[in-house]
Amino acid sequence: MQTKNHNMLGAMLIIVATLSLTLKDSADKYLIQHGYHPIQMVFFRFAIPFLCMAIFMPKQTKTAIFATNTKLILRAVLFLVCAVTSVIALKYIPLEMYIIIVQMGSIAYMLGGTLFFKETLTPIKIIATLLGFVGVVVVINPTNITGLQWVYLLPLLIAITNSGYNLITKTIDSKISLLSVLINSFFILGTISSFLLIIQPQMWQTPTLAALPYFITIPIVTIVSQLCLIKAMNIAEASHVAPFFYFQIVFSCIFGYWLFDELPTYNTLGGGLFIVIAGLLITYSNYRSIKKSRS
Repeated sequence: MQTKNHNMLGAMLIIVATLSLTLKDSADKYLIQHGYHPIQMVFFRFAIPFLCMAIFMPKQTKTAIFATNTKLILRAVLFLVCAVTSVIALKYIPLEMYIIIVQMGSIAYMLGGTLFFKETLTPIKIIATLLGFVGVVVVINPTNITGLQWVYLLPLLIAITNSGYNLITKTIDSKISLLSVLINSFFILGTISSFLLIIQPQMWQTPTLAALPYFITIPIVTIVSQLCLIKAMNIAEASHVAPFFYFQIVFSCIFGYWLFDELPTYNTLGGGLFIVIAGLLITYSNYRSIKKSRS
């Protein structure tokens, strides 16, 4: 009964996290379309949360800073690539299309585990991989003369890079808590973005009153989403909460239409369905493996 309650709470936390992440992406899209530099958004996303952590969680922040090592630095660099690339992609790509292609991250993570950790590539996972790539092709729609452009590859780069820093997370010493890993990322990326803004002050543009709420949204939803994800992964079974990540597609369709007058096309919805099915197959495969190991 306790496990069931924990799984339900974990699912709710994942839904809150995906809503927060969609709000962050929406804020990024608005700001990049209004001429603000990606590094300025990275600063608000990481430096401000780090200051909040330093003020309200000084002991944990100190522990996180001293935990810095090569793996955490490499993870942070990959995180930075994701952050900057996502902002650039959102300037050109509809919000829901971006979110759907990024969902390929679960497949990239699975393939990375097979390549670097010798994890078994089962027939179900092979089918899921093929379905995922078919979904991406349908979303991109290369038969459309304006459909196949380099910007549509950016979400795929994000999915691959995202799986890379998640795979690195698997290798980090278990003595370092997930909270320390999170704060350490805020510290490293906040430092890098602050340094870049100092040496390249033209990257900074004073926010207008219209843009200020979007800038304020970024650090708030970053903290909320990351803490919800950490708590969910700590209390719930990963195979149970994984399907709830797809709520982000629903949220992206809502905010894309509400804020940017973007309506998903049939190709976007059809390709998204392939990618969701692929992700659910991977979740089912992982769940079955865990169930067998317990019995």
